[in-house]
Amino acid sequence: MKKTLLAIFAAALCSAAAVADNADVVTARILANVAKLKAADPEAVPMAFWDFDGTIIKGDVSDGLVENGRVAFKGLVQRTIESGLSPVYASVGGWDRFRADYARFREIGCWLAWPYLAQIYAGAVSADIDGFCRREYTAVYRKWYFAFSVKVMKSLAAAGVENCIISGSPEAYVRNAADTVGVPRCRIRGIRVAEPGGRFTTRLLYPMPFEEGKIENLREIVAARPHGVAIAGFGNSYRNDAPFMRYIVAQPSLPGGAKGTAVMINGANPVPGYAEHFICIEETRVVGE
Repeated sequence: MKKTLLAIFAAALCSAAAVADNADVVTARILANVAKLKAADPEAVPMAFWDFDGTIIKGDVSDGLVENGRVAFKGLVQRTIESGLSPVYASVGGWDRFRADYARFREIGCWLAWPYLAQIYAGAVSADIDGFCRREYTAVYRKWYFAFSVKVMKSLAAAGVENCIISGSPEAYVRNAADTVGVPRCRIRGIRVAEPGGRFTTRLLYPMPFEEGKIENLREIVAARPHGVAIAGFGNSYRNDAPFMRYIVAQPSLPGGAKGTAVMINGANPVPGYAEHFICIEETRVVGE
């Protein structure tokens, strides 16, 4: 039922006609609305919300990236298991066992499979996972950030816009991109589990940060920021990101007549009806090229 409703929702919203692929053009549009917002309410804090996998980083930090039949980089699921960091899956043979388990969960649905990625560290020390992931970002993943996304994020931050990340990957993964992507850990949210005493558990913390759940996460983040205003959204998936992006552009009139901006990056299988709501671009360049 949820998938059906989402499909109806998407079909009513957007088509993927490309409008612009220039970071400066996109930034200027957002900052024009920031200027209107701040002129009407000087205390307002403009906020931009980003998906991570496929939006900031090419590929998927959980699953990795395969290009032309070659592994460009391994995902953190495989890297942590093979490095002995999952109490559930041993470093020897554990990766194959995980893939078999995960395939069964995927057959049931993403609402079971994706949270499981965050639960395979139950009992592990949070600081151990954090340290490992930070090193992987510095050594490998930062090279695969989209040039467009990095430029826009830096430009928005320089203009006083607070970038935030809401990802469907485990928060244990994405929060450790903080240093390389320039977004504080406190503004990065993924699939969370309770971590009492600095150890991971299997207890999931809601709302889940994918599909309609991204809207709930966005609302929580904005509500926790005094004078926060969601002014822009960036994603790559019509299934997982379109709801929160549409939420940003469909907000009631903001102070000064400002309007939210939503940017779909490399959105596959565009859905008719979105063109009037999203800026749709294609980007292949990464900062490591």
